[in-house]
Amino acid sequence: MATSSKPMTRIGHSFPNELPRAQQLLAKHCYWDEEEQTLWIDARKLYPDIGVLEVMGWDRMMFDANLVPNYPIDWAVLQWSNYSQFSNWRKQVPAWVLDSCALFPTYQLKLLHFCGKYPQLLELLDHAPLLAWRLVSSKHLAEPEIVALLAGKRIEIVEQVGWPGKESTVKFLRNLRLRWVNAEIAEQVETCLLDENRMQALQDLPRINSMALSLAARFPHLIGSQLHRALAQLPCRPMQCKSMVALLEDAYQLGEAHAFPQAEIDRIGQCRYLSEVTDLYQDWLNTAVEVALQDEEQSMSSLVDKLAGSDNDFEELSEFNDWVQLSVLQQHAWLIDFPEKQAGEQADQVKLIAWQDEARVWAAMLALNADHQWQITRVRGLENGLGDAKPWSDLHLWQATGRF
Repeated sequence: MATSSKPMTRIGHSFPNELPRAQQLLAKHCYWDEEEQTLWIDARKLYPDIGVLEVMGWDRMMFDANLVPNYPIDWAVLQWSNYSQFSNWRKQVPAWVLDSCALFPTYQLKLLHFCGKYPQLLELLDHAPLLAWRLVSSKHLAEPEIVALLAGKRIEIVEQVGWPGKESTVKFLRNLRLRWVNAEIAEQVETCLLDENRMQALQDLPRINSMALSLAARFPHLIGSQLHRALAQLPCRPMQCKSMVALLEDAYQLGEAHAFPQAEIDRIGQCRYLSEVTDLYQDWLNTAVEVALQDEEQSMSSLVDKLAGSDNDFEELSEFNDWVQLSVLQQHAWLIDFPEKQAGEQADQVKLIAWQDEARVWAAMLALNADHQWQITRVRGLENGLGDAKPWSDLHLWQATGRF
């Protein structure tokens, strides 16, 4: 049994579909002992420092008197493929417990075992899964201390795990409805919990999904707005949260760049849906383009033709007209970041590149960091879409080979 006090191998990942290859293979190296109610995971070839790991079945966890073993921290076993031997172990665990423990990328086995062994923690997982995970993953709390806290009030638990010991903290954690918790979401939770103003503003929301959480962490002035309340009711996925934050950042930056009246900018929070924010942003962008073209020549060479006929991996756009055309083509306000000639040395700190990948046009903003290296700060595609794996892979290759 994995009872060693030495910390076990950490295997980093951030989302369920990004499991390391070695972890994906472990599900094939499992053996379920029905008589002993034990799952044996043979990791000798893939993780020799771990060897063969013993994991109790759910029924056995409930009656075992020994301390919870020191499982590998980053083994996201609940994201493994459900092969037959592994499936025999999983099917003992209630489905809602599997789903709740699978929210977290770390300490899955430890959390599951604690829930099987201690009914109080199982109840906490049901009411406030993030708090249950935080308690089990606290490095300064031993098992007897965790058990003692479970016998007390929830306020005492949140205080011991480093959060404000207030009823508002407990209510916030109960109202969270998250589909997955990664480092970014955990940081957003911390941001809200440690800010009294955010916490007070969030108390009226009956549920807080990852969209509402992301908005509260990044745009606290929108907490309680019509947009915030609408988003809190919607199902969402991590990529949708990234798109939402990017859209709102784009809208506020465009509004600020063109010095729109505050009443106009406040329309963002009055939107009911993100589609309305998109429409508002596009209206502002059209206005910005009209203003930008007032003093420009109307006959411009086509950027689309330039990219389609290019023999280069990408084109660096140095003309303002190209920035304007790209803004129209991608429905993203690149033009507000154009480095003015009078900016002097600052004009050399930013560059915009664009390229065509099959039928899609991608663009990226690059900025020179303190070490005089080009860093990728923003990637957009058509319809103001965020970059997916392919453009990011191309950019990282060009960056690594010094092509910028």
